[in-house]
Parts: sequence; structure tokens; C-alpha cells
Amino acid sequence: MSEAATETRLSQDELIEQIAGQTVNAAIFDVYTNTRKEQQRAVKGQYPSIVAVGRMSQRVEFVGMVETAESLHNLYAAGQRWKALSPLQAGMYIYVPKGYCADARTLCLRETIRISDFRHYWFDDNGLHIEKCFA
Repeated sequence: MSEAATETRLSQDELIEQIAGQTVNAAIFDVYTNTRKEQQRAVKGQYPSIVAVGRMSQRVEFVGMVETAESLHNLYAAGQRWKALSPLQAGMYIYVPKGYCADARTLCLRETIRISDFRHYWFDDNGLHIEKCFA
């Protein structure tokens, strides 16, 4: 199955759920996802895709923004969503499809958007893969 076919078949809501399930340790964090279908946890009036709250601290430890090729079609608009969360006292991760890392990073540098890490994802016959963009 091609990467494009898998991403097209998978809704953004399903993608958010899968990325949260693979990247957030549920033993340490309470994990909330904000999808088109259901918004579980706001952070400073915003709804990032993934919110991880420390079980002991009960503080938002990090947020994740899951983007698709479609949501990155207007990269500037995506940057404005990220910028709204940039002042948080928590880590912020951006998840983009493979091939979009450089554009996302360039935008963040140009717009002074503080990001903890960029990660890219792709699909193959073994399913969803997620890696850091820049080692």
C-alpha cells in the first residue's frame, strides 16, 4: 500500500489517535487528544492535537500538533496555529508527513515559533513510523 493511499484512507482524527498512542507513555502521562470529532483538553484556550499531562504533577508537560499534507497546504496558517501555543511552559512537538520537515522548521525560524522537536511520520506495509526530523 502506498504512503499516499494510507494517509488518504486514514482520517486526521485517526492519525492523531495513532500518533498519540505511539509517542506518549500512558504510564507517566494522562493523554488527551483533540480531534474534529471530540475535543478533550484545552490549553490556554487552544486545542492542540495531543496534550500530555503528568500523572504526578498534573501539569501539561507537552503538546503535539499533528499535521497532514492537506493541513500544511497553507503553511502560514499552520504556523499561526503553532505560534498560538508557542508561549506555553511545556514542550511542543510538531508531527508532519515525511518530506515536510525543512519547510516546517524554516517557517518556525522565520516566525520565531518555539518548538521542542520536529518529527515526521510515514506509512509502509508495516504501518505507521515516526522519527525525529533532525538528529
